[in-house]
Amino acid sequence: MKIIEENKLFVPVNGAQLFCRTFGNQNSPVIVLHGGPGLGFNYLLPQMIEIGKFSFAIFYDQRGTGSSIGKDDWLLDPFQTYIDDLNQVREAFGLKTISLLAHSFGGILASFYALAFPQHVDKIIYLNSVPISSADYIAFVKHRSQIVDTHKTELDSIRQSVAFLQGDPETVERFYRLYFKNYFSNPSLAHTLTLRMTPKAAINNFKIYNLFYDDITKNSFNLYKKIKTLNKQSLIVACDKDVIPLYYMEQLHKNIPSSKLTLIKDSGHFPYIDQPKILFKNIKNFLDK
Repeated sequence: MKIIEENKLFVPVNGAQLFCRTFGNQNSPVIVLHGGPGLGFNYLLPQMIEIGKFSFAIFYDQRGTGSSIGKDDWLLDPFQTYIDDLNQVREAFGLKTISLLAHSFGGILASFYALAFPQHVDKIIYLNSVPISSADYIAFVKHRSQIVDTHKTELDSIRQSVAFLQGDPETVERFYRLYFKNYFSNPSLAHTLTLRMTPKAAINNFKIYNLFYDDITKNSFNLYKKIKTLNKQSLIVACDKDVIPLYYMEQLHKNIPSSKLTLIKDSGHFPYIDQPKILFKNIKNFLDK
């Protein structure tokens, strides 16, 4: 079994310290953008450690999430702050160019970053990405609500409890485990997600989600046409049982000339759990090209 070198550290950025974990020590550098917004990167581990076998993988908790620490004076312009943070993470590791692996909501951040700093981006992996226009994202959220509503009564009961509002780790974990059940091809796999977080991280999670959703509803954007001009090599990973409809992935593929669309069957929103061998083989082949 190949041993993957691991390191933990805090990276200073403007007004915050972002918690990072790195895996691997050679080959192409990849910065992983977790979803949410607000979750932190723990839900990607330990399964996604696998990419450290063929890349230098950098996971970091976005500002306000997970174990990252800092002030709240950035809240008026969350997208710009997250883009600047990502660039400072890249600089802290002394990397001139990076590839981005963006899961779920991370797809919007990856697109914004590539447009702002194209000279620093090599390749992009869109893994179960949300749509990259505000109108499509809002439409997707409504679609997602219909899927999650199958557990609405129990979810509402947990959400309204004192323990949940106080960020009790067990209560928040129980909420998310139920919330994500329909995100899997096989719902029984929901128990394998790493969802435990500190009370502060749990409270910040919902605060940050609401912050970004509010920003998206007030400040419209459409990145499809803009990102077409970048023509960055991109791997777009879609899954046939994902809560994100396939046509959003097809639209992304259509607007990135040098992209490859891969559909993984019998997988939901977390293919690193549903179909890990297929996923990691695709990622490795793409990065090795």
